[in-house]
Parts: sequence; structure tokens; C-alpha cells
Amino acid sequence: MTNARVSNGMDPAVQNALAKLEPADRDLVEGALARAEKTEIELRYLADHDSLTGLLNRRRFREELDHQVAFTARYGGQGAIMIIDIDGLKEVNDRLGHQPGDDLIRGVAEVLRERVRTTDIVARLSGDEFAVLMPQTDTMGALQLGEELRAQVAERAGGGVEAEWATISVGISMFDGRTPSETILVAADRAMYRAKEEGRNRIALFEGLEPDWRDLRPGKTTTARIRDALTRNRLSLATQPIRDLVSGGIDRYELLLRMIGEDGELVPAASFIRVAERSGMIQELDRWVVGEALRLLAERESAGEPVSLHVNISGASITDRSVIDFIERSLDEGDADPARCTFEITQSARIDDYESAAGFADRLTEFGCQVAIDDYGAGFGPFHYLKRIPFDVIKIDGAFIRNMPYNDADQLTVRAIVQIAQGLGKRTIAEFVENEETTQMLREIGVDMAQGYHIGRPVSAEEALAA
Repeated sequence: MTNARVSNGMDPAVQNALAKLEPADRDLVEGALARAEKTEIELRYLADHDSLTGLLNRRRFREELDHQVAFTARYGGQGAIMIIDIDGLKEVNDRLGHQPGDDLIRGVAEVLRERVRTTDIVARLSGDEFAVLMPQTDTMGALQLGEELRAQVAERAGGGVEAEWATISVGISMFDGRTPSETILVAADRAMYRAKEEGRNRIALFEGLEPDWRDLRPGKTTTARIRDALTRNRLSLATQPIRDLVSGGIDRYELLLRMIGEDGELVPAASFIRVAERSGMIQELDRWVVGEALRLLAERESAGEPVSLHVNISGASITDRSVIDFIERSLDEGDADPARCTFEITQSARIDDYESAAGFADRLTEFGCQVAIDDYGAGFGPFHYLKRIPFDVIKIDGAFIRNMPYNDADQLTVRAIVQIAQGLGKRTIAEFVENEETTQMLREIGVDMAQGYHIGRPVSAEEALAA
């Protein structure tokens, strides 16, 4: 008889052929067949699964989602898609190395496996992004699971990683079989970015204003939407106030870029900024924001109601000579007071060419503008920034602010940053200020300014700065 492990389910013709062989030859052939079968199984597994976590990969997850959407369309009911992003993976990789980063990814994957229902499907979509497909659930069920996952990751997944890095932002999109799979994914992804923009370590639910979500339709890539927004003037600015903690007044605002969707919805920059950086369009977006900022400054100055504006500038623009030349030309040709324009250089993104970055900041200072180091305390080389790049303001990263009243380590960190800034004769701004208790503590510590939802939510620039 042939080997049972091979012959079970084997084609009868193959079994007959094996029966005619000599025992030794038959054993060799059966061994080869068994190895080939094992290899095929392994290859099928690798094609469907992520090698680091063992979860389904993006391609296999899309197949499962397509199947569930079709099932729901035929038999009714509704389901949910959850996009989950690790908030601090980049910081872990930059500061501690990729092994702790991989451990964090595996920790999050383990929490997802343990907490979801047996009918749910979990996948790793990319480096720091996961997805959960929840068939036959309602909005309350999806939100409840999202909150359980968020709490469990914050409690368990970090291991030796600092707590503020071991958190997740969750975006949820519901579906009922009438919406294409790609649209559902884009909606959940957009909700996840909104959760990040609102402070990270939280959940956001996508709630489309149109039943068919036309602005999310498949076939039009994010790159195409950015290009369309630039060519058709479908960009706008929001402003968020920055309060002086000594005087209590507000005379400066941060400008926040928005893209206008097909139905008029304002899409936050977090939803498209990474794509703009990868596609090389970020410099064009930065130039547009700078131009609008200088126009607004000139209008307020002319109306006798001057304000100061903060403009975010990307790492790619910092090392692009054409951007600094554009700023110089715009200042020369316009009526804006450069002293009222502060350029924020994000410190959470690595800038490899420090000489170019320092030169960029030097040029801005020569023009009479101010420079702020954004997200200070996160990312790569914070003290190197202070030494190499001239600046006027330090914006303290929100990770140290959100829970500061209840976290001694955060309080010590903020005090240390304030002492450094005061010793250098610079001013400080605290981000993500969400309550009066935090505001009062910041005032006592000596922070100069505060920004966050407690101070004021973003509103249209035209509305806030109407002359």
C-alpha cells in the first residue's frame, strides 16, 4: 500500500502508478510528493499572511471584505471596518531601534487576536496599520470593540516601550452592502486620521454626509485628488487659536490645511499629507499655504487688526531651495509683516540634512520671520535641533500635555523643557490642552502659550480672521 499521508485524497491514476513501482522507488516518489505538498501549503500561507504577526495580509483581507460586502448586499444586515494605527511606532524605531518596534507590532497583533469575536477577521495592512472586519454588527458594537482594543493596547502591548507610544488611533466605518469595498476602507482610514488629528489614542466614526460618499469613490486616487485640489483651488485653511497664558489674550493662530471634497466636505491634512510627501507635491502645498498666510497677514494689517500666524512647513520643503526663494519673493512683493509669521518646523520628522535645515531657518530669520520647533520632545535628536537650528519658540509635544496633571513624568519633562527654553531666552507653547486643570498647571510651570480644544477648536480662516 502507498503511504497514507500521501495517498489520502490522491488522484487514483497516481496511486496506480505508484503501486507499480518497486518499494524503494515508491518511497522516494512518495517522499518527494509529501515535500511538494508541504511546500505548496507553506507558499499558500505566506501568500495570505503577514510574516511578522501571522495575521492576514492586505490582499487576503480585501478578499474577505469583498465577500462580506457581497453577502451583506444579498442577505441584509450591516457590518463594520476598523482601521487601527499604532501612534508611536516611528518614535520607537527612531529612539530604540527596530527590534522594540517589531515587539510593539506583535504586541498589538496579540491584543487584536485575543479581543475580537471568533467571527471577526484581523489583518495587518502595512507597517503600523491593522484592520478588523466585523460582520453583522451595529455601530454600538463596533465602538465598544474599538474602545476595548484601545484600552487593552495601552495597558498591555507596550512592554518595555513608553506608555505614550503604545497607543492606537482607531477609525470605524459601517457598511450595509451598498458601498464598494474600497470606499469603505477609505472612509475608515479617514476616520482614523481624524482620531490622530484630535489627539491620538482615541476612536473616530466616519459619518458620511452623502449616502454614496461620492468624494470617496474608488478610482480617484489621493494623488489625483491633491492635484485636482491644487489646480481647481479646492484647498482651504482653518485656524486654531493660541492663548497667551500671562495676558490671557489671543492674537496668534496656527493655520491648518484642508482639502475640499467633491461634496464640500473639508478633509484634514492628516488624510493626505503622507501621500503628498511621497508624490513630491508637498512643496507645492506648502507654497500655497505660505501665500495664503501672507495675504491674510497683509489684510489684517491693513484693517488695523494685526495678528500673528503660524505656518507648518514640511521637511521636504526645508531642504528645497525653491521654497525659501518663494517665501523671500512673496515677502518682497507683498505687504505682510514678516515678524508676524512663524514657520513651524516639525521635530517629530527626521531631517537628514541639518545644514540645509539650519540654512533655511537662518534665511527666515534674515527675512524677519520667526521659527518654531514643533512637537518638541518627540522624534529624533531633540537637543541636536536646539544646537543646530536657530529658533524663537518651542512647541511642546502633546504627548506630554494630555495627561500631565496625572503623570509625574510628564510634569517633570514639561518643567525641563520650560527651563531649557527660558535659559535660551525662548518662548514655549503647549499643544493638546484639553481642560482648565492642565491650563492652570502650565501657567504655574511657566509655559508661555497654550493651544488645544480647551483654548479653541479649529474654524475657517476666513471666518476667524475676517478683517
